[in-house]
Amino acid sequence: MSNDTGAIARQRHYTSLRNADRDVLRGTWSIAYGDPGFTTQFGTPPEPSDRHSATSIQKIVTDALWLYRGACLACPWEGPDRRRRDAAIEDAHDHTHPEWRSLPIMDRASGRGARTWWRHVRARYPQGWFDAGGPLRLYAEPPFDRHKAGAAPGGGFILHTTRRKPKPSSAIQLTLT
Repeated sequence: MSNDTGAIARQRHYTSLRNADRDVLRGTWSIAYGDPGFTTQFGTPPEPSDRHSATSIQKIVTDALWLYRGACLACPWEGPDRRRRDAAIEDAHDHTHPEWRSLPIMDRASGRGARTWWRHVRARYPQGWFDAGGPLRLYAEPPFDRHKAGAAPGGGFILHTTRRKPKPSSAIQLTLT
């Protein structure tokens, strides 16, 4: 097994296991399905990116336990083990775009106002943010609640955030005597 870290090194090792047993493949770190840089074990591993780019890597410990790590396509950085892919993707964005958590969370565009909506989003996000592969933060609306690779302008992730439910107001009724 390779001790190299980073998404590119992990995927290169994974694609070198062409005739490996299924359990070996499942227990080997590789880029998660559908994330930037993903290939099957028969595919060609991706080349390193020229800029820090977020992705995630995964391995299957048991059928009930999958582990994920945020990773970068430009350097050997890897985040901690996570039980959920979305948490790993957020770790990766902490590495690639550290200011992403301070950006506004937008509602989804609807129908005819999409062009105006995009102008509004671009005005609220930093200049060149999307050109650098930065993520777009949207409020989650089921079934759109998982982070989605390549869906933001410039090819970055859409990072979904659950809308906080308002707390019910609590009032104390006093009795007049």
